[in-house]
Amino acid sequence: MIGLVGKLVIFAQKPDMFYRLLKIQRFFEALYQSLISLIRVFFHFRFRSDLNHIKASEHELVILANGPSLRADMDQNPDFFNGKQIMCVNQFVLSDDFERLKPQFYILLDIGFFVENTIPRVAEVREKVKRALIEKTTWPVTLLCPAEGRKSRFCQDIQASGIPVKFAFFNRTVVDGNRMVRHWLYRCQAGMPPPQNVLIGALMCGIACGFKKIIILGADHSWHQGLEIGTDGKLISAENHFYDKKPWKVAVEHPETLERATIYDYFFNLYRTFRSYHLIQTFARSAGVKIINASSITFIDAFERKNLKDYPWDSR
Repeated sequence: MIGLVGKLVIFAQKPDMFYRLLKIQRFFEALYQSLISLIRVFFHFRFRSDLNHIKASEHELVILANGPSLRADMDQNPDFFNGKQIMCVNQFVLSDDFERLKPQFYILLDIGFFVENTIPRVAEVREKVKRALIEKTTWPVTLLCPAEGRKSRFCQDIQASGIPVKFAFFNRTVVDGNRMVRHWLYRCQAGMPPPQNVLIGALMCGIACGFKKIIILGADHSWHQGLEIGTDGKLISAENHFYDKKPWKVAVEHPETLERATIYDYFFNLYRTFRSYHLIQTFARSAGVKIINASSITFIDAFERKNLKDYPWDSR
């Protein structure tokens, strides 16, 4: 028996055989993920995406993530936003720039916006965002929300306020696995790559709405630089957005389980986040969509990089 194991170890250590076994492993992993994705989609078939009813009126969409670099990018390039179709995310409405730029699209992805039982910090943000949307929105806005939020109190309160907001619900079901299977499910809007960050949902919605060029700003994704472990052993993150006067520290918790996050949880979620961008880039290319990351500071390496000061890039 020991001799057989030794032979198998030596056999697997051969370079050609090692990579062959690795390919076989990845094939079965993709097959498994495809099966799981199909099962997930089957159990969410009743949640039909509303994005098919949205037709892009322009060729280009600008997505404003809320990273700290967005402040300088907006201040130094004010003319860039003139006449642009803009999608903003999360707490953007709390800034004065919401009324100045008048974005046509607004997306919320965190399930904490749509369930009552969440961590106090998220519940506080939810109420602030809802109040600000009701008080500030005087022009037509399409509010993109996950299908789970369709009957939420958050959406009901905004609808009852009478502001010119139109809801569009999408599927945030996790779809992974074989490229052919996942691209088919993406085109059907049955799901998306693991939506660890709102920008993932924003990009997939932008593609689904028919935009052929998507420009990203404010996607710093530099959270790992502000991590620390407190004296109580809890993971602490330095939150920093373009509208914050200075970074502020917060204990990292799971918004759904309400349990504290561990460092390996955090970095695993970062892995899933950055991997999702590569899955989106592969899908975007197959759909003839160009994604440009023009954030002056960013850790996203999946998309083409451009300097906003050189816009329009096609003329160069």
